[in-house]
Amino acid sequence: MDRKLGFTYEIQYTKAANKFLKTHEDVRNQYEDSIRELLVGEHPEKVDVKRIKGKRNSYFRIQLGSYRVIYAVIYEKIVVVNTI
Repeated sequence: MDRKLGFTYEIQYTKAANKFLKTHEDVRNQYEDSIRELLVGEHPEKVDVKRIKGKRNSYFRIQLGSYRVIYAVIYEKIVVVNTI
């Protein structure tokens, strides 16, 4: 959990995302660094994040090299739904 300017957030992972990220710790570290930069960093424009179109328009994706991390913000918690 991080705090800056009164904003708090927590990153949670679904079972499928956690299973993938256990074998790809480098992707997990890059993702968590990207989330910190996006939410509390000085240069959030460096993070390649886009809203998912269609039925899941409350989901976002962060591009990390050849990987995409899909997440949603639910009750001040960032829930990683899937990784591709």
